[in-house]
Amino acid sequence: MTLLCASPPGDCRRFDRRIDALAEIVAFTEQVFARRGFDRNLLPAVDFAIEELFTNSVKYGVGSSSPITVAIAAIDGGVQVTLVDADVPPFDVTLAPDADLTLPIEQRVPGGLGLHLTRRLVDVIEYSYSPERRESRIMFRKTITGRPAAEAKERTNADD
Repeated sequence: MTLLCASPPGDCRRFDRRIDALAEIVAFTEQVFARRGFDRNLLPAVDFAIEELFTNSVKYGVGSSSPITVAIAAIDGGVQVTLVDADVPPFDVTLAPDADLTLPIEQRVPGGLGLHLTRRLVDVIEYSYSPERRESRIMFRKTITGRPAAEAKERTNADD
């Protein structure tokens, strides 16, 4: 996990595993975007995705007291964000089912809508897990010109 925060300084922070840390995370993303000159049009989607992924980590990372690391890096035309959650069981956000938006609201099962929306807001989302370290790593990219990860996945599946 130390390599994630090795460089550049200031673009990586560890946050306490608590929901009220979200205000600190939003302030952090704002600072990184301002300091690095990232396109501010990306900020709402980035903040939404981080909030959803961080909240899920806090809610479902049962038994862990480790902080959650958030790193933001520049990529061509946008940003890449990585969240690392230590001492947790695996949960692959890329395999979580989409919310069924065709059902009337009264028949929908609670949960899953945040991940559903996140996959539509970001260009790419990837998950990896290290069983030896019990460490979850979620990376997503958001660019101005990119297409949502869910759309890319749907097109790939349609080509099969």
